[in-house]
Amino acid sequence: MSGIFDLIKNSIGQREVEQVSREVGGNQDATQRAIAAAIPLLLSALQKNAKSRSGAESLANALERDHDGGILGNLGSILGQSNTQSMGEKILGHVLGSRQDNVSTQLGKATGLSSADVTKILANLAPVVMGAVGKAKQQNNLDASGLQDLLGLERKTIKKQQPNLSFLEKALDGDGDGDVDLSDVLKQGSGLLKGFFS
Repeated sequence: MSGIFDLIKNSIGQREVEQVSREVGGNQDATQRAIAAAIPLLLSALQKNAKSRSGAESLANALERDHDGGILGNLGSILGQSNTQSMGEKILGHVLGSRQDNVSTQLGKATGLSSADVTKILANLAPVVMGAVGKAKQQNNLDASGLQDLLGLERKTIKKQQPNLSFLEKALDGDGDGDVDLSDVLKQGSGLLKGFFS
């Protein structure tokens, strides 16, 4: 099966990072770290949402309707655009729901970006993640049940490769009370960035 994380990783290069960085004040280092954390986080959130049969069917329908993966070959012209941002904000509302503020706050603390800038980055990346999931679904001819299996496998693979991401799981599960100690988690060269921006 095609790896969703690999599909995204192979589509995002330095030029795309620079484009997103310009949306949040030009801090490329912080943007790069935020991207490397945000993509597995969004995949994990999708997997959580698709655990139920109804959630998986809803995701499968959304992918078939709007996300065939074409976006992955066109990132240079869509990242940072207002319509991409708008689409991403709607996706975040579905995927993260009430957890969105907590996720943005925790990721902001980890990267040194404001939560508003993190939200912009997440909104830029959400359509990319959905496009990659849609492409993997299409390539592997998956129904809702197959999509559940694919996302579950993807989450296990990411957790094995990136054990530092456990704090993001807490951000998805938590109620926003109390801080997570992120002092070393997202520094340049940590396991989080391993293999992402080579």
